[in-house]
Amino acid sequence: MIKNQQSMTAVIDLLVAAGFVPDGETRQEQVRIPTAKAPVFGHSGGVLATLGGRRRFVKPGTTIKATVGQRTTALYRIEGAGLEGVRGIATLATRELSAIRTAVESL
Repeated sequence: MIKNQQSMTAVIDLLVAAGFVPDGETRQEQVRIPTAKAPVFGHSGGVLATLGGRRRFVKPGTTIKATVGQRTTALYRIEGAGLEGVRGIATLATRELSAIRTAVESL
């Protein structure tokens, strides 16, 4: 298991211990990212990258959710429909387990 996966597992264990339950994954998209060696021209060039597919968790009985990715973990609250209803609580590096623990305990 690589370090990113170990960090993700530790954060997921922390969320589950705090009462969060799995709630699917975020939408996954493949996009072309331009680079100096491979600029994007129309529908070609660039480097294919996959964005999204982060594990999502919800705290039952609340509007608080969390997503866990290899690099970042986000805690947020849903207060309405669509993106306008999303209110960020904290976005932290997944490897910063103590900071995530502090944020989760403050909820």
